[in-house]
Amino acid sequence: MEISDYLRVFMDECQEHLQSLNSALLELESHPGNAEILNSIFRSAHTVKGASATMGFNKMASVTHAMEDILGLLRRGDLEVTPEIINLLFDAVDVLEVLARGIPEGREADIEITGILQRLKEYSSSEQKTPTAKDRRRKLDLRYTKEEKEQIKERLTETKKLYHIHVFLKEDCLLKGARAFMILREVENMGEIAKTIPSAKELEDEQFRFDFIIGLLSEEPVEKVVAAIEKVLDVEKVEGTAVSIDEIPDERRGYGDFVLQEKKEADEPAQSRLGTTSLTVRVDIRKLDELMNLVAELVINRGRLEQISSELQNRELEESVETLNRLLLRLQDDVLQTRMVAVEHVFSRFPRLVRDLTRRAGKQVDLVITGADTELDRTVIDEIGDPLVHIIRNALDHGIEAPEERRAVGKPETGRLEVNAYQAGNQVIITVSDDGKGIDREKVARVALNKGYITEEKLAEMSEEEIINLLFLPGFSTSEKVTDVSGRGVGMDVVRERITALGGTVRVTSQRGEGTTVTIQLPLTLAIIQTLMIEVGSEIYAIPTTLVEQTISVNRNEIHRLHQQEVTTWRGEVLPLVRLQDVLEVEDAKNLEYDELDVVIVRNGERRLGCVVDTLLRPQDVVIKSLGDYLGSIPGIAGATILGDGRVALILDLRNVA
Repeated sequence: MEISDYLRVFMDECQEHLQSLNSALLELESHPGNAEILNSIFRSAHTVKGASATMGFNKMASVTHAMEDILGLLRRGDLEVTPEIINLLFDAVDVLEVLARGIPEGREADIEITGILQRLKEYSSSEQKTPTAKDRRRKLDLRYTKEEKEQIKERLTETKKLYHIHVFLKEDCLLKGARAFMILREVENMGEIAKTIPSAKELEDEQFRFDFIIGLLSEEPVEKVVAAIEKVLDVEKVEGTAVSIDEIPDERRGYGDFVLQEKKEADEPAQSRLGTTSLTVRVDIRKLDELMNLVAELVINRGRLEQISSELQNRELEESVETLNRLLLRLQDDVLQTRMVAVEHVFSRFPRLVRDLTRRAGKQVDLVITGADTELDRTVIDEIGDPLVHIIRNALDHGIEAPEERRAVGKPETGRLEVNAYQAGNQVIITVSDDGKGIDREKVARVALNKGYITEEKLAEMSEEEIINLLFLPGFSTSEKVTDVSGRGVGMDVVRERITALGGTVRVTSQRGEGTTVTIQLPLTLAIIQTLMIEVGSEIYAIPTTLVEQTISVNRNEIHRLHQQEVTTWRGEVLPLVRLQDVLEVEDAKNLEYDELDVVIVRNGERRLGCVVDTLLRPQDVVIKSLGDYLGSIPGIAGATILGDGRVALILDLRNVA
């Protein structure tokens, strides 16, 4: 088969299972006696092993196979869950993640796994115990209940006999479950399977050592059955004997699967047969992008039809356009929903991150995650992981104190880190809060002065929020030494740059001695956004409504000058004003002639700015089009959109202006 055709599906499933392994190991660390968690870890490791072996990624299969040996001992009680074993399994998962990153790049062969394999095998080989009585019974004793015996006797004839087939697999077999399934399929072609020990489900889940017994009713010679099984890969030997059903002792309770009952699928309700059908399907994100682009083109043409309908004043055309508009809105919502992914996709990484960093730093931290089911566009989800990881690292390194420091100031020794997400209108808000020592504004100001970012005069004029915002300057860091966590000069400027590129905002608030909160505002989607259409001179512009706090009308007489800046009073506060024609260098603006001015109040954090425009037009959903590499870096311009009449309108990003 063409491996490339299945690689994407394999990698997606592999990442899901690796994340499940991380999460389940964290739970097992807190609840070492929970058998269900242990079973979940085993299933994930088993699935990764089977899939990687099938795809030919032998190093990944070898690591997961060695993990399974230890997990099997833990499940049987031959080993106890200890911190050393948990750390070893975490290290193995880390190696699997390195392999997963290397496989798409063709680097799997270059990744060293000898060390982790030796460590895993040392535990599994040194701690092996003799089989329990239960294991020996499963291997050596195939019995039937009275009911099962009666059914078997009804099917026995002069030519059809009952065989017990004992199959032994090689101990280095990586796919025990798959081999057992192949053997059962081969045996089914020669007769009826009465029973297996272990059961078919246990064989599928690899809950057996390396041998199992099949009870088979067949007219074929036992030698032929044995020969057919011996041809299956990884079979070491097969023992087959004819047995007398009357000589086999009764089993009081059924064990294993009895599959002689005739199937009556025609009599089963349709729902019961369909109930196991998966209701989900994997779709390449590029196909969803293409679908979104087609919807975007429809949105543009809808605007054109609305304009034509308005000009012609034709009732039938207006009704058709209204119907089309309603259907397109539903289509737009449905397509957007198909692209939405829960932020849990990103948040699930944080427990392991916090565990490792706090252990390294000698701190104690409780991580509380809420709102993980909040959904964001897939393209946004893919981009916010790294900024959030950096914010969490900062909270653990700069924010939350060591246990002795917390105890000295009357705080609990265990710190608290909260990550929360929720939807507000057409935006998603993500907050990362800690109860640490907060931001030392004096230290921030001192570092900024020493590095020449600001002057003494400028510092004297800055508010507390503006001082905190110095953290977003390129290369700014208050760390006095480089650690594994921070101090490399790659800081919050990178975070803000990534968030701003997504059309979002980031804000930091802090109380000395109480903690720090970083708030990120993100659009639900990057493809279609809600805007306020405005006119300045002969040009039409769009302002994202996420930046707009309010629109007001201001009389010319209410405008004053303060330090060469036009201002007005709004809600008892001084509101700075800026004429957009000056920012955009529009020469034919008309608002200088008006007595009543339309003002759009734009908010960036705590700062507000009134933008004077010629005319407020209407709210409108628009499709963002990139300006390309040549024009894409113009400050204040987020992109462009195509209007209903075919004209191009620039989408304004006024955060830097505010």
